Amino acid sequence: MLDEGHRVLLWNDWMVRATGIDPQTALGSPIGALLGQAMDIKLDEAIDEAIACGRSSTLTARLDLGGLSAEQSKLISVQSVISGASSIDNVRRHCLIYVGMAEDTIDRQDASAAPSLIGTLAEVAQAAELYSSEKDLRAQNEWLSTLIDALPDLICFKDGNNRFLVANSSFIEFFRLGKVDYVNHDSRELGRLSSFYNQFVETWTRSDEEAWAAARSISFELTISLRDGGEKIFDIAKLPLFNQDGNRRGLVVIARDVTERKMAAARIHHLAHHDSLTGLPNRVLFQDRMRDALAQARRRGGMMALLLLDLDKFKEVNDTLGHHVGDLLLRAVAKRLGRCVRETDTVARLGGDEFAVLLTNLADADGASTVAETIIRSVAEPYGLDDNEVVCGISVGITIFPDDSQDAQSLLKNADLALYRSKNDGRGRYHFYVAEMDNEVQSRKAIERDLRHALVSDQLALYYQPLIDIQSGRTIGAEALIRWFHPQRGSIPPSLFIPVAERSELIFRLGRWVLQRACSQVREWNEAGLPQLQVSVNLSPAQFRHPDLLETIHTIVEQTGIDPRQLQLEITETIAMTNFEYSVEVLRELRKKGHTIAIDDFGTGYSSLSYLRHFPVDKLKIDRSFVVDLDLHPGNDAIVRAIVNLGHGIGAKVNVEGVETQEQLTFMRGLDCDECQGFFFSRPLPAADYVGLLAATKPWDLTGVPLAAASRRLRG
Repeated sequence: MLDEGHRVLLWNDWMVRATGIDPQTALGSPIGALLGQAMDIKLDEAIDEAIACGRSSTLTARLDLGGLSAEQSKLISVQSVISGASSIDNVRRHCLIYVGMAEDTIDRQDASAAPSLIGTLAEVAQAAELYSSEKDLRAQNEWLSTLIDALPDLICFKDGNNRFLVANSSFIEFFRLGKVDYVNHDSRELGRLSSFYNQFVETWTRSDEEAWAAARSISFELTISLRDGGEKIFDIAKLPLFNQDGNRRGLVVIARDVTERKMAAARIHHLAHHDSLTGLPNRVLFQDRMRDALAQARRRGGMMALLLLDLDKFKEVNDTLGHHVGDLLLRAVAKRLGRCVRETDTVARLGGDEFAVLLTNLADADGASTVAETIIRSVAEPYGLDDNEVVCGISVGITIFPDDSQDAQSLLKNADLALYRSKNDGRGRYHFYVAEMDNEVQSRKAIERDLRHALVSDQLALYYQPLIDIQSGRTIGAEALIRWFHPQRGSIPPSLFIPVAERSELIFRLGRWVLQRACSQVREWNEAGLPQLQVSVNLSPAQFRHPDLLETIHTIVEQTGIDPRQLQLEITETIAMTNFEYSVEVLRELRKKGHTIAIDDFGTGYSSLSYLRHFPVDKLKIDRSFVVDLDLHPGNDAIVRAIVNLGHGIGAKVNVEGVETQEQLTFMRGLDCDECQGFFFSRPLPAADYVGLLAATKPWDLTGVPLAAASRRLRG
């Protein structure tokens, strides 16, 4: 307790322990002189504000008291509160300094390391008795009365018989005792005087006796219902005081409103365990529920199913309609999933567009397949989102406990394998886990491991398939195609290792290797005096979206010193249409550098003709499927004719892949195609064989070369 001059009037036991300064030395001394360098300027300002303005102020400061450890000294919270006035005519203001733990550290630190407010009030009373004269005691009682009135906590004092002596204004206002004479009444009597207080009579009476019996401070939490339907949560502490002879002296009761803190903690807990977008349980909560469900299934001998779900082509929704629509779609899907399961089941969002469903108490595996079918049908129904009609499918992988595995991690792995099979088999379907899927995973892991080694051990090579000008018969370039020759497995087809690379970071390293090797080969051909040839390189979806793509291509071209026009870059129409604006920007930058842009496998994707006219594209490559089946599917000739007209209409050349017969070649020449490639001319060749083919052949006579003659030329 301090007076207007910051002099100490009361000095409790805790301050003695903290500073090592006894009360006889402290009383009457300026607080600044006692604490010296530990006295923070913020503390001075807080004391001045409390004394001058008559209101409480709270601050957090580092008060380095000698008796505290270094860690504790960083957690000191100093609270200054107005004390009283001796009379109306002669106003004297004082303040009490309450030192405690900072609120934001209470959960992480031992709360017992800080003095409680109860102890502070009790020790103030003890200090008043031990170190003050009778006159001072009356003044101190007056100060203490004003002090507790200024505190927001509900505070009251009782005598040894649990009768009320004094209560602060917060206590009186909350329990509606303003018109009730509460002094010298116990809790039961007060309950008869106040209907609101009567709700808590039993709790108050029982806890009073518990405090006396324990002979120490007790605390408990109490939820109090309000008239408006709300509720308040209080941390209540009761501290019994005893005379020297052991008889009851009095009881201090303090109730602190912790409603907001509890609500904030509940909100934090909810956010930590639920997805903020959909409100569904997140991965953490889902795994907790899965462990509980497994434990229950083991005890009861029941069956449980885990379903992993992944939206089909969700990224295309984000890229074409924006992330806002993507978020709306995720919320809508979450609602539909909730309607497909029972209340006892769990639907969770694990992240991105991946969801999970936990089905408990199943009679058999058919129950899981029924739910999966319901989910697939429900999710496939169109969505009206932000003036857009969105259609989205979902793929499902299912695993069963206890048939497939006994632990959570294995079940998650199994469901993921089944989901992978569903997506590979065409999406919009479900698969149960089977043991053979593990072999597939091990095979993919082996390919990924060996591919990492292949990138640094000269196992990879580029083969070149000639590009032929369909009118002049000249070889004008080649398409670079990667080949892998494994020392033990032999030749591994690209269809096997490219998808593995696409699902890992290896695709970036592999793509850079292809670009580097192709450009280096072009430089060697230039230095050898060959006619200037153009080499075409395919860009994978992941490679095209990589932020370093432009810089990588620019650096490789500069290092090899080739003409940028000698490097043609091919992307599929699906890549081009995904995130249209980004694709156009990248393609324009590549064309500015002088590179030729080709759309590969044209006709197999979902290009919008209105978008296509905005693409900076130099060439359309008709997919070989239209050419190979030309005789089997008469409608293909109309499609090919339309693509040729479309390409020429937008100012692009048209390349035809997969030409294998004279009839196909003749048909394409009749449509005025610009380029062609295929086994009719040559299979992909190593660089040396490609150069040999160029040296051995003159321009192809494409007006009537029979297939047999072409084959002999190829073998020769």
